[in-house]
Amino acid sequence: MLKSKRKTENPSEDPSLKAAVKDGVSYAVMMGAGETYLGPFGIFLQATTLQVGLLATVPQLFGAIMQFVGAKMMPRFKSRRRTVFIGVMVQAFFWIPMLLLPFFCGTGGLAVFLLILFSSGYHGANGAVLPVWNSLIGDLVPFEIRGRFFGNRNRLTGIATFISVLAAGILLDVFEKIDLTSTGYLCIFVVAFLARVNSGRWVAKYEDPEFRMLPDQFFTFRQFLRRSPKSNFAKFVFYVGAIRLCVAFSAPYFALYMLRDLKFSYLEFTLVTAASVIVQFLTFRYWGELSDRFGNKKILNLCGWGVVLAPVFWLFSSNILYILVIQTYSGFVWAGFTLASANFIFDAVSPPKRALCVAYQGLIHGVCIFVGSIAGGYTAAILPATYVLGPFSWTPASVLLVIFLLSGIFRFVVSCFLIRKFKEVRDVESIGNRELFFRVAHIKPIAGFTFNLFTGILRDPSKKRDPPKKDR
Repeated sequence: MLKSKRKTENPSEDPSLKAAVKDGVSYAVMMGAGETYLGPFGIFLQATTLQVGLLATVPQLFGAIMQFVGAKMMPRFKSRRRTVFIGVMVQAFFWIPMLLLPFFCGTGGLAVFLLILFSSGYHGANGAVLPVWNSLIGDLVPFEIRGRFFGNRNRLTGIATFISVLAAGILLDVFEKIDLTSTGYLCIFVVAFLARVNSGRWVAKYEDPEFRMLPDQFFTFRQFLRRSPKSNFAKFVFYVGAIRLCVAFSAPYFALYMLRDLKFSYLEFTLVTAASVIVQFLTFRYWGELSDRFGNKKILNLCGWGVVLAPVFWLFSSNILYILVIQTYSGFVWAGFTLASANFIFDAVSPPKRALCVAYQGLIHGVCIFVGSIAGGYTAAILPATYVLGPFSWTPASVLLVIFLLSGIFRFVVSCFLIRKFKEVRDVESIGNRELFFRVAHIKPIAGFTFNLFTGILRDPSKKRDPPKKDR
């Protein structure tokens, strides 16, 4: 816990919060120039459909397991800041063997296996310190500005991600045309390595408040599961986990569909990826304003239904302009869903228990992602080429389109049964789902306030909210 109350009026003047933003921007560059292209890198190394799924899920599952280990070990750490710094630098190190793979192993089974292995180490290093980082940043950011701070931080990281994704894709496209794709990957992964090292430099500037966890604040994973029928936070965890399972059923295969089936160039793939990213950084701030005012649950209610349609839209056309449009929609709804689900844990869980809850959530979500992706890859391998219903028949251009359709159906079922199971934990302004939808769509102003997706939202600064009610 912090020893003194932190500033809430001008968070931009707080050295720790400024460092957190710059750390996030550097991390986003690593994500955009590096992690975004691990899937295409695996395809370049001639990974099969199943191996693409394994690359997308085995490392994340290992990272989730390491979250569990990191949370268990956290009471032994004397400094949360130092622990996070070490994890950041270890994660950065794993870019070096990955960028050298095509030069020492060529392409094929061994290279793909080593990529999965090194990627697992990369995610494991991050996972081990993620609960510690969440615990630390939760103490550093006052609850009154949490949505606004993370909305603004995510907007800036979105800009950094967009620029790095675009620059890396253009670079790859240039190197591919001169038959030096391996060198192209070497260049962008070096950028990712340097960006993560710079991220560590900013982590070292965080304030490092003392952390204490009393014996009665510790609870096991089994206790977490046992309490879940009555725990609001656990119901939230299982809802998001189920959505992640459904998303993972199709998510690893969009890159495969574009690069293998649609024969997109790296530049076209980059433009499609960047379309979603640019919409996210344009809207993160405003989703943060809305979540501060109306609560994270309301945003999840709206965006939870919005993500149901995202994969289904891919069935109707393979035209790149159409795909850019649906990626714009996808970026918009996922921006709200991601921000609200990330902020919900800070409101729902008391600081001493936050690291454990993040770890248990990560473990559940990691298992869900692994199961979803493997199920999607296996299903893609056994689906028929043609579907007949009476006089009607459908032969999709790619079997992966059926995977996208099934993912949308599964998301719909999950939202029907689970989205109403958990509640908002803060005292927030009341608003109906339809009214919120019209507000987001810029159809109806509310109580003298106007909202515009690209110019902002006017808020009443005189209104103050009570502290959140902790679930655990």
